[in-house]
Amino acid sequence: MTTGEQPAAPPVPDARRGRAEAVDVFATGGGLPAASPGPSPRRHYHLGVLALVSVTAIWGSTFPLTKDLVARLPIADLYAARFGIAVVVLIAVRPRVLGNLSPRLWGTGALLGLLYGLALTLQTIGLAELPSSVSGFVTGSYLVMTPLIALVWLKTRVSRPTWAAVGLATVGTASFSLLSGSGGAPAGAVALTAVSALLYAVHLVALGKWSRPEEAYALSVVQILTLAVVMTVAAAPGGITLPEGAGDWTGVLYLATVAGAGTFLAQTWAQAHVPPTAAAVVIAVEPVWATAFAAVLYGEPLTWTVLVGGGCMLAAMGIVARPVPEERPCPESPVSAVS
Repeated sequence: MTTGEQPAAPPVPDARRGRAEAVDVFATGGGLPAASPGPSPRRHYHLGVLALVSVTAIWGSTFPLTKDLVARLPIADLYAARFGIAVVVLIAVRPRVLGNLSPRLWGTGALLGLLYGLALTLQTIGLAELPSSVSGFVTGSYLVMTPLIALVWLKTRVSRPTWAAVGLATVGTASFSLLSGSGGAPAGAVALTAVSALLYAVHLVALGKWSRPEEAYALSVVQILTLAVVMTVAAAPGGITLPEGAGDWTGVLYLATVAGAGTFLAQTWAQAHVPPTAAAVVIAVEPVWATAFAAVLYGEPLTWTVLVGGGCMLAAMGIVARPVPEERPCPESPVSAVS
C-alpha cells in the first residue's frame, strides 16, 4: 500500500462462506480448520488429559481381546490386519488426506510409526518368554525414561509435582506387576522389553514435540500407514493368516477402528497440548482400566496389590491433571522440509 492510498475496508464476514471454507479445508485433509477464537490453553490442556484418559481406557479393554485373538492368529498377522484396516478407514473418511502433505510431515510420521512399530515388535518378542507381570513392569519403565529424555532432548524442566506423579505411578506399576509374584525372567527377554520401553518413551517425547493440532489427522494416518507396511512385511514370509469367523473379525475391527485409528488420532491431538511427562503418567493408568475390564467382564479377583496399585495410579493422574503449562511453540522436526 502506497502512502497516498486509503486502507481498504475490512470485508464483511459471510457466515455461509465461512462454513463452506471450513468444510473444504476439512475435506482436503490439510488439517483441522482453524477456530477463532479457540479454547484457552487451560481448556486445551484438560481436554488433552481427558482424551488421553479415554485412550488408556480403550487400550485397557484390548488386553483380554488381544490375548484371545493371539491364541489363533500370529502376532504379526494380527497387527498387519489391524493397522491395515485402520489406515483404510482413516483414508476413507478423508480421501485426500495424503494428497498435499509436506515432506516434513511424511518424514515425521514415518519416523514415529517406525519407532512405535519397533517398540511393539520388541515388546511382543520379549512377552513370549516373560511372565506378564515382569513384562508389564519393564515396559512401564518408560514412565521414568520419559522425563529424562525430555530433560536431555528438549531441555524441558520437569516440575516437582510431576516428578511426584512419576514416582507414584512407578510404585503403582510395581504393585500391579512384581508384588503379585513372578518366576525367573530371562535376561535377553528383559533386555528386549527394556529397549521397547525406551523406544516408547522416545516416541512419546517426539510426538509431544512434533505434533500440531491442525496436523493431527494426517500425522496419525502416516504413522498407522507405516505400521501397516512394517507389520505386513514381517508377516509376509510365512503368509498372512486372516481371522476366521464373525467373532474374530469383530474383534479385529474393534482393534483397528476404535483401538487403532481412534486412539492414534486422539493421542496425536492430545499430545499437542499435554507435555510428554504428564502424558506418560496419564497413559500409565492403563493397567487400572485393564484390571477393571478383567474384573467386570471376566470375574478376575481384585487383590490388595491391585487396589494399592490402582490407587497410586489414580493419585498420579490427579496430580498431573492440575498444572496448566504455558503455551510453547512447536519445534520443527529434524526431517528436513522442502517448501
